[in-house]
This record gives sequence, structure tokens and C-alpha cells, in this order.
Amino acid sequence: MSENDRTTGLVGNAGMKVPVLAASTAALTLSAAQTVDGVALVSGDRVLVKDQASSVDNGVYVVDTGSWERAKDTDGSYDWVQGSLILVYGGTVNGNKIFKCTTASPVDVGTDALTFQALSAELTGSSKVI
Repeated sequence: MSENDRTTGLVGNAGMKVPVLAASTAALTLSAAQTVDGVALVSGDRVLVKDQASSVDNGVYVVDTGSWERAKDTDGSYDWVQGSLILVYGGTVNGNKIFKCTTASPVDVGTDALTFQALSAELTGSSKVI
């Protein structure tokens, strides 16, 4: 796998995404710094958005003072496959959980509904690498 593959998309059936700081518990306004699941997010933080009214808008976003953009590693056609996993570090409800993408492959980001399900396993520890 080349460096470009790791930053711009998946090759084959790769399944672990770069972790996020928090995950939504309800629909979010995809702009400005805000608190999500008890975590005060600032510009540059990654967040799993999984509860939008239109699940086409779900995905991983980077917080900004203006409009949020999808994270580069999760914004394209090769970035998600059914079963892709993402770790959530923080949050009262979703902290230390792993979510999997349940959308059938192939996934067309921005067109297909992106859905996520929490796995039953919960992680423990206090490491933060984001």
C-alpha cells in the first residue's frame, strides 16, 4: 500500500479508519465548534457523524469554525466498505466504542446512506493518539 492509499482512500477490503474524538448522539449542525456527546470539539478534531436526518450526510468530519468537511480518508468511493471500523475515543455515550459501517458495498460517499452500528466490545484505557 502506498502513502497515497493511506491518505486518500482504501485499496481492496481494508477496514480500520483513523480514530475520531467523538461520535454524534443526535443530528448535528455541520459547522462551528460545538460539544458532541459531552466532548468540547475544536477546529481540527475528527468526529463520527452517524445520526443525521438524511444518512447520506453521515460520515467522518473535521471540525472547523465554518462549515465542516468530510475527512480526506473518508470522503471518496474507496474509503468505506461494509464492515469498516472506526474507534471513538471520547464521549459520555460513545466513548471507547468501536463502530462499524453497515452500508452495503460499494459505498458512494455523498450519494449512498452511510449507517453505523456500535459493536458490543468496549475498549478501556486512557490513551489518546488523535
